[in-house]
Amino acid sequence: MKNDFKDGTLIFYLEGRIDSSNADRFEAELMDENMLFDTVDVAFDAEKLDYISSAGLRVLLKIKKTAKSTIRILNVSDEIFDIFDVTGFSGFFEIERKMRQISLKGCSKISSALNGEIYRLSDDEMVKVFGNSVPMSDIKKERSYAQTALAFDIPTLIPYDIVQCELGYGIVYEIAEMTSLSYLLSKNPQKCRQYAAMLAVMVSEIHNTEIPEGKLPDIKDRYREWINEIDDPNDSKLNVFSNLISSIQDSPTYVHGDINLNSVLVKGNEMLLLDMSGSGRGHAIFDLQALFASCVAIERKKPGYCQNTYGLSGDICLEFWTAFFDTYMGHRTTQIASMNELLLKYFVLKENILTKLEEKHRLSTK
Repeated sequence: MKNDFKDGTLIFYLEGRIDSSNADRFEAELMDENMLFDTVDVAFDAEKLDYISSAGLRVLLKIKKTAKSTIRILNVSDEIFDIFDVTGFSGFFEIERKMRQISLKGCSKISSALNGEIYRLSDDEMVKVFGNSVPMSDIKKERSYAQTALAFDIPTLIPYDIVQCELGYGIVYEIAEMTSLSYLLSKNPQKCRQYAAMLAVMVSEIHNTEIPEGKLPDIKDRYREWINEIDDPNDSKLNVFSNLISSIQDSPTYVHGDINLNSVLVKGNEMLLLDMSGSGRGHAIFDLQALFASCVAIERKKPGYCQNTYGLSGDICLEFWTAFFDTYMGHRTTQIASMNELLLKYFVLKENILTKLEEKHRLSTK
């Protein structure tokens, strides 16, 4: 039986049939590696496995008791998964089903997302194909967070399976006969304030949606991870950044993490959110700042950003933000000045952190 060691995991490759006629040999081959089971993670690749009987399942159960962590069964076909599921063994292992292969031949591109491109797959499905720089862990995270958001009535698309195509990996979603907010604004700039008010109402609603602890990460932790990754003891600004993050009030409510004009889909009076990988629990400032930065702050520093990113003038984006903010804040007029001050501070904070991360990554790849 072939095996390999990848990224700290000992992987065994299962082939053909494993039943009572060869289960003893199967167990003996695994036991040859027994000394490693309590020191490394163990996984079984079932891509070429045609059948496994109760005798083979019992061998896997023995390995589970020996290994230090949860056993993963990878590339599991529907037929093999049914065996694990019917016998109840699916609860003993971490099972990853075989990835569906699709082709984009003849598929039309619907729109672009922040980290990928969206194509129509069929009358009922579309697929978001991620760029090559997006790791599989982030793709799985986006799917998982979208599922969690849906469970708490956050308006987003229903995600299905993770697939592979000629351009890379993607997530299949329900088809949405909707248009990106940026495109609608480019075609109907006179409706800028109307769309801004619609988004403000939707965002206000999600910011009042409580998410139980453990269902999504604390969004502050994402920024703390970035700061820790920079890890420059000579940079006195890092303490300032850490203190600003800590000073923001905690909240158990939903935040998207990166709301912008491309991450919102519109049809009639309905809006849905895309790009759910930044989802978390936290204060509304994290979402407000993202929209403020993409509509106002970056354009001020880099004129032409809105045109290049959204196909919109800086004036339209500024008008959109102003109308959005006015509607969102509503009667809380006394808080507007302090909120604007915090938005500016927060933009400088995030810009500096991400710039330092990019610089560190650039130097590390030289």
